[in-house]
Amino acid sequence: MAAFDGVRNRLQRVAPATSGRLTASEFLLSGAAAGLFGWGGTQAITWSSRANGALFATALWAVLISGFVGLTVLHAPDSVRFSDAMFAWGTVNTTATAVTIGGLLGVIPAQAAFWHAWVGATAIGYCWTGGVLEGAGQPVRGRGYVGAGVVGLCLLAVGAVAFPLVSPVGYLALAALHALPMALDVRTSLPAVHRTGVVGVAVAAVLVAGVVMA
Repeated sequence: MAAFDGVRNRLQRVAPATSGRLTASEFLLSGAAAGLFGWGGTQAITWSSRANGALFATALWAVLISGFVGLTVLHAPDSVRFSDAMFAWGTVNTTATAVTIGGLLGVIPAQAAFWHAWVGATAIGYCWTGGVLEGAGQPVRGRGYVGAGVVGLCLLAVGAVAFPLVSPVGYLALAALHALPMALDVRTSLPAVHRTGVVGVAVAAVLVAGVVMA
């Protein structure tokens, strides 16, 4: 995207040379694992009902994000490091991080800062990634990610109107939304509609399990 060309040029000048050890597929699986572990860990912290749980979750994500950024910068291929999709995710994640900081400072409601912001970021990020891939001539992959983004928007809508039903397992649902699209992109040749179905069923199953166990 032309909007990112200036940023891309500057980063290409200052970024260290990559070792190239991480393939694009391994990068996706690393991102899926980080999301699964991070949101699963956040859910475990939430279940523990610690008074300072938000700070524990923030520390967990600080470690995960630092490791993932380091892995990407030092070892991912340039086609990943400087891709439009990466810049899109940088934009939505930075925005969600700013909202989360507002929650930690008490100026934004916790529900919006710690859950809605990240579901929204994930949904928009996948829709944006899908658009980038479709524009690059990869329609199956692109539509698979757009479908995941639509599932994320549906999850966001459910949380907006019935958060008490979502909250018991909200971060587990986010873990499934975060991890599955990338894992499916690497490990299966499913058509886009089937990928969307798998993500949708997984997220719905987590929510139903939370309602049953509540």
